[in-house]
Amino acid sequence: MKILVSTANQTTKLEEYCESIDQALEGNFPLSGTIGSIIRLAYMLNEAGFDICLSTNTDISCSKFPCIKHENVDHKNFDYLIVHQSHWNGHSLTFGNKALDKTVLWLHLYSNFALVYTFLKVGGYYVVCPSIDCANFFRTVPQWHQKVGVVYNSYDSNLYNYSSESSEKKLLFIGAISSGKGFIELMDIWSYLASNQVDLELSIAGSIHLHKPKIKLGDIGVADKKFESDYIKPWMESLPKDYQPNFLGGLTPKELQQAINQSWAVIVNPSWYSKETFCVSAVEAQACNKTVFSVATGGLQETVYRGNFKSLATDKKPEALGELILDGLSNMEIVSKNGKLAGDFVRSKFSFNVICESWIRLLSEQKTETSLPTFWQTPKDLFSDLMRWSRTGVSYYSWRSPLDRKMLKEMHKYQK
Repeated sequence: MKILVSTANQTTKLEEYCESIDQALEGNFPLSGTIGSIIRLAYMLNEAGFDICLSTNTDISCSKFPCIKHENVDHKNFDYLIVHQSHWNGHSLTFGNKALDKTVLWLHLYSNFALVYTFLKVGGYYVVCPSIDCANFFRTVPQWHQKVGVVYNSYDSNLYNYSSESSEKKLLFIGAISSGKGFIELMDIWSYLASNQVDLELSIAGSIHLHKPKIKLGDIGVADKKFESDYIKPWMESLPKDYQPNFLGGLTPKELQQAINQSWAVIVNPSWYSKETFCVSAVEAQACNKTVFSVATGGLQETVYRGNFKSLATDKKPEALGELILDGLSNMEIVSKNGKLAGDFVRSKFSFNVICESWIRLLSEQKTETSLPTFWQTPKDLFSDLMRWSRTGVSYYSWRSPLDRKMLKEMHKYQK
């Protein structure tokens, strides 16, 4: 079986993130969660015996499998295409609409109703989401139970594993340093902890360059100049000398694994408003036997283990997560035990073998083991089901969302 796995359809070239696919797989280049997940999928399926080709927006070397530029793809050469969501615009596929019946649209971000609806309406093969929460977002789509499924992202167990117990009281934040993805919330949480004179240090792993490599950085070297001057610098000036954060920058996977193992615990995107569909950083941290702190929303509810210690805040106030961290510092042994159980959890649920098997089942036209919820759990679920059963989703989203309205209108125009 010959399969095309495609990176995002964007103007930023992959070579601006890494020099070669081999070096990315070896953990020698810092990558965003999305790019890393796509490269790992190509590698996994190739190792499983499939004939894999990776399509990117630039020429890039790879010894494991062939790479081709998006514009040079001939869909007739492939049995299946697994493509990033950016390759579908509501009426046309980057690789031609004749390939729709063998194309899997792989979502990495929460998107709008019309993106999934139009893809399936005009003949798309399947839509894959990285979490049940993400899939549930499209519950109003008529073919939701038949054509939308969940396959979790994987992590590389060769790169992320437990090395030794750290005696240092360091909290490590992993994430994008921008106005979204929880960094502003992190500043509030750390300010609260500093006001409580907590016995803890904060390290920050991340750089806006992992997501926007051409952006001009500020003096600190981790975010754009305006964000650093308007947010980060005033925040740092407000903190006591002993609570200044340590910015590590964008780390390679090898460097990040070391930073995780040298930390007491990890915190990821504590935002209620820019939630994670999956968060591979949370999985990688737990693979190193660390407890992960964040908020109980989005895909984090599925990827973060908290059976021995409740590390996800359920209250939207920054102090709520701060109190959980303070509680963790008062119960170090419990947090350590939770981290070890978290390691077992991710190794059994997100390893290469488990995730590869899920993709193989999907491509073999079998149900994935991670099933969509059959019954509603919230009033919103019930409302979505009623719209799906009554086929009123199109009317509702056309009225509610300008983006959906435009995409649905364009689909009908191109179908004529």
